[in-house]
Amino acid sequence: MNLKSLLNQLGQRKNGLAISILLPTHRTFPDNRQDLITLKNLIKETEERLQTHLDKREVKAIIDAINAKVDGLNHNYNLDSLGIFADREEVALMHFPFTVKQRVIIDDTFAIRDLVRESNSSINYYILVISRATVRLIEAFDDRLVAEFDSQTALRAGSFPIDNTLLFAPHGLDRAQMPNDAGNLKQFFNRVDKSLQEVQNHQERERLPVIVVGDVRNLAFFKEACDRPGDIVGEVDNVPELKAPAEKIIADVQTTVADYRRRRAEIALQHIAQARGAHQLLTDFSTIYRAVDEGNAFRLFVRTGYAQPGIIDLAKKTVMPQADPAAPGVTDDVVDVLIEQVLQKGGEVCFLSAEQLGDEKPVSLQTRY
Repeated sequence: MNLKSLLNQLGQRKNGLAISILLPTHRTFPDNRQDLITLKNLIKETEERLQTHLDKREVKAIIDAINAKVDGLNHNYNLDSLGIFADREEVALMHFPFTVKQRVIIDDTFAIRDLVRESNSSINYYILVISRATVRLIEAFDDRLVAEFDSQTALRAGSFPIDNTLLFAPHGLDRAQMPNDAGNLKQFFNRVDKSLQEVQNHQERERLPVIVVGDVRNLAFFKEACDRPGDIVGEVDNVPELKAPAEKIIADVQTTVADYRRRRAEIALQHIAQARGAHQLLTDFSTIYRAVDEGNAFRLFVRTGYAQPGIIDLAKKTVMPQADPAAPGVTDDVVDVLIEQVLQKGGEVCFLSAEQLGDEKPVSLQTRY
């Protein structure tokens, strides 16, 4: 899943017509049978709304393209939500491991701000479950399963799960009696790492942090074999059953995920202090907006869950905070606008809890210069 890449591409596509269809979905049967019905109803709603301001031939071409994209959709593989994004040229579809509000939006830009915030405030990561006999690879999003890699995932180096074909223990011998066991394990884990790096380097995937699960000995051997040990953000050696379902493995590593989130927050707070010391920290909305517009945005720091309605004056490049998000001319959340624009211009967004931020402002920007 390369959610951030897709959202960035959608944010940059501006051709006058952007159709966003968002719906919550279900992971399990029989609830997921309703997802197909809901999706068809939303596509029908999209068609009816398009017919009010486009000619029938153009509407038919767009709806045909959407239907062609969803026709092969297997709802047995649903996550928590589905997004379909269409314009006059192409249709993109993605499953999300978080819940969205059901809606159809037809505008000149895609409705991705909520998705951008969700994807950047959460942690997307891999879990590598290693034993001397086999290795599994699981993708997770916070505490939710995205997918477990299987034989259908074609990799040149070898698809997960990977079995140790070097494991030939003579009958009656234990591991301590096998003089070449360490060498076999290192060779096996080197092969595992080649497959992991192939996944990490795939152009359609984002490079993700990795949590490694296994016993202490195997963890040590794998770290020796790994070409990119910096990707490993946590090690867990107390999972009782390595063959357990992926959801159980994910639950068992949540303490490590929380530690990683805490370390990210500590680094973000250090960046805030450094920016303040270098006179490169902005906290006023209008000043932040102008810096982002000028391409002078390095890191945007946002309090998790914080939203601020406001009036954005495009000519003067000012932001005036407002109390009522429904008032005329008011953008319901200027924070989402800033997040989207910072990411489009190659900046970073760091989310911190109110407790972590302490007395810091809920939104601040570290400039590039």
